[in-house]
Amino acid sequence: MPRLAAAVVAPALTAEHHLYTHTLQSWCDGLLAHQITNTDPALNGALLCPACAMIHGRCGDAVYPLLRVAHTTGQAKYLHAAIAVHEWSERNVSREDGSWVNDVTLSTWKGITVFKTIALCEAVHHHGAILPAATRAAWTARIARAAKFLDGFITLQTGNINYPITSTLAFTLCAHVLNEPRYLDRAKKLAHEALANFTPAGLLFGEGHPFDVKSPKGCHPVDLGYNVEESLPALALYAILTNDQPVLDVVLKSMRTHLEFMLPDGGWDNSWGTRNYKWSYWGSRTSDGCQPALVFLADHAGADGPMFREAAYRNLKLMAACTHNNLLCGGPDYFSHGDQPCIHHAFTHAKALATVLDSATFPAPPKTTPKLPSEEPFGVRSFSDIATHLVSIGDWRATVTDYDWEYVETVQTGGGGNTGGGHASGGALSMLYHQQLGPILCASMNQYSLVEISNQQQFNDKPHMTLTPRVELIADGKTYTSLVDLKAKLTVTKSEKEIVFVAEGQLLTTSHQPVPGEGVRYQLTYKFDTTSVQITAKTIGTKPAAIRLITPIIAPSTEATWQPYPHTLIVHKKAEKSLWVSATEPHAFDPVPNERTFNLVPGFECIPLSITLKSGEEAQVQIKLADIPVRP
Repeated sequence: MPRLAAAVVAPALTAEHHLYTHTLQSWCDGLLAHQITNTDPALNGALLCPACAMIHGRCGDAVYPLLRVAHTTGQAKYLHAAIAVHEWSERNVSREDGSWVNDVTLSTWKGITVFKTIALCEAVHHHGAILPAATRAAWTARIARAAKFLDGFITLQTGNINYPITSTLAFTLCAHVLNEPRYLDRAKKLAHEALANFTPAGLLFGEGHPFDVKSPKGCHPVDLGYNVEESLPALALYAILTNDQPVLDVVLKSMRTHLEFMLPDGGWDNSWGTRNYKWSYWGSRTSDGCQPALVFLADHAGADGPMFREAAYRNLKLMAACTHNNLLCGGPDYFSHGDQPCIHHAFTHAKALATVLDSATFPAPPKTTPKLPSEEPFGVRSFSDIATHLVSIGDWRATVTDYDWEYVETVQTGGGGNTGGGHASGGALSMLYHQQLGPILCASMNQYSLVEISNQQQFNDKPHMTLTPRVELIADGKTYTSLVDLKAKLTVTKSEKEIVFVAEGQLLTTSHQPVPGEGVRYQLTYKFDTTSVQITAKTIGTKPAAIRLITPIIAPSTEATWQPYPHTLIVHKKAEKSLWVSATEPHAFDPVPNERTFNLVPGFECIPLSITLKSGEEAQVQIKLADIPVRP
């Protein structure tokens, strides 16, 4: 393959720089492996998704990372791929008014124009030198048409908050590429209007409508994934590029708050977010990535700067670990479970890595590895705006939530709608993490549904189920669960030695229907101390069928298990350690399936442990760390 005369080949500066460079090129190689090359204008240049067996209409965003790799490696194949994918986009999802639509047939939503505009601006600005002059001129003219469309389309109320906030960066880049200073005024106006969408604690809200109405519990619509991977990075870059100090101050405070939800392995705990149907543990399915926000804000974060940078690096290492066959899988266990990676993850998140590589410096790492907020034991931190609590005691990290904001998708729906299939509530233990072993329990959607039909995957023909720990009753063909009672009551008591949460509510269907008759109430108690976590369940009311306490333990199929007693399961983890999960006698676990279960959100394999509850009795599960036992 011929090399480009304008190649800019730079050696890796640090291990961090190498990982950015290597991961970006790996993903771009994956894009090339799935690019269609034939003479059919409806197909040529598009990226065929191996998971969804379709062309995602936003694949034209790949123009920027592909052009970056073409420029830095000098390999013409990436340049040809970048031009081809953009031309496919122009033929198939471009519109006369200057917009691009989300998909060829499934969605006509034009808000995504903001993301393609940013990608095209970055491509022209940083790497336009390697484009033929006519191509560069055509792309610049296309940016002008897109900017004009966005100018008349975007308000603070356009779509969810990620669209107007991301537009602040789009307008800023358009102002520079087009030499149109008026777009800077447009960016500043949006940015300052958006400051009203930050809570006093620093959470950005607006991932759900209406923005200005709180839930019955006083909660705002907040989604961690969209905030840290799309909105905050865009607003941070806007503030830095325009030297807007008031906005920069707010973004810094907000990112510090959002970092409370990053787990020690670089995963993002979006178990409670309004749009967690797109949660992928490392982030969110179709957003860009947290790296630009964290890396560029690090220079403005004072003493927190090294921690910001470390957070970006850990998240990148997690994504690299989730990369197989040069594509980013939607969670840690997709590959082991046999699920294909959606190509959408790679072409969007590649943009974030390209942005960092094009504009950041890579200094030598600090002598001491900075700690993330979640690595420090702090007891309990409560966030009333999302009715969610973080727990940190000993090596245990946990999230307990009764967040009552239900998200309704009105733009691109696949039948999800307002069905209760979203995030866990009801006082759920939505995350349990151990410093030595990693994630142990993790929430999924309450009922998996395609809320965005072209932006989510279908399950393959293998076992899958809801992964959130819960009390569940199946009767008359309906499932009643503890996960959806938005009126549930959650209390917490704490001392130096232990933290106890008690959740009380009613078993409901995902459409919020109670058990016929007098209904069934539940009480779930979570007791945390430095050595173990105990989950206790009991129910009150009519019991027309068996009620179960279900505790899906995260364990990929590569981890060995042993059940020495009917009430005890041992999972062999890492570093010669094991996880012991025991039911309090006389209870025992129901027969354990031989094959792991799975959920696409956020992508873990689990062992579905369950206990059948007896009338008037409590059932308890204890989880603790121990050495790997020697079998007799």
